[in-house]
Amino acid sequence: MNRLIAFMFISAMFFGLNEACKKNIVMISNQLYSSRGNLLIECSDNKGKFSSNLLSFDASPFIISFSDYRWPKETRWDCTISHGENNKFYYDLQVYHANFQRCGQFRSWIAKDDGIWFTESYEDPAGFVLPWKTRT
Repeated sequence: MNRLIAFMFISAMFFGLNEACKKNIVMISNQLYSSRGNLLIECSDNKGKFSSNLLSFDASPFIISFSDYRWPKETRWDCTISHGENNKFYYDLQVYHANFQRCGQFRSWIAKDDGIWFTESYEDPAGFVLPWKTRT
């Protein structure tokens, strides 16, 4: 009987806590100071959802807000960001990935002249992670 009570208590906690799961946020910003150009953003998740945006210099960030898929499904968001004449400078990014459901995750990607900067924290500053690739 004690095991049944413990099982029911743990089950209730698990399902009750999942109800209050905050959405995850991926934020992409355009800080291309030298060109003050537009940043083309094309994103899709592994279930086929697609989002595209042309973000002007220093505009409000492009935000994707979502909940993770329940286990055993993984959640993955991939984005291609590009800028310059004929989108010469680009990078294909995996902006978010989770093998199990997580709540309130934050990812900030920032396009700058020298490359792409990243942080997972609202408080910590972003750091340089990737240089731009060039189309030939």
